[in-house]
Amino acid sequence: MKTMTSRRSLKLTLGAVAGAAVLVGTMTTSASAGPPYFPTCYTTSGTTHWYCSNLPGAEVEWAGRPAGYLLSDFNFFLCRYEGDPTGGGGPHPNRWIYTEADMDLSNGGWGFVKDSDIYSETNPLPKC
Repeated sequence: MKTMTSRRSLKLTLGAVAGAAVLVGTMTTSASAGPPYFPTCYTTSGTTHWYCSNLPGAEVEWAGRPAGYLLSDFNFFLCRYEGDPTGGGGPHPNRWIYTEADMDLSNGGWGFVKDSDIYSETNPLPKC
């Protein structure tokens, strides 16, 4: 009788593990889809916010120090600045994009993101 109980327990455990794996796989697939990718930053009338696709986890810098991080892959930005080399390469190696971090470390989270961390084309943004 003890063997039957052990087998039944094992079947229930394996079934629960398989079910959890399917659920996690489904959640991962859905989460990775994310918001749509926009090839060019865009704005809506009556606002100064420009919306762009970006690298999740991108560092927002102020005066050469981390001001925070962008947590999602789609954020608002205000303007672009041509300045010091970003070290990130890409089509605009000296361009920085001004925004507010999702996770604030200093300066209220306000600062600049390397243009190479923005997937969308940033030419439409106004100059800072």
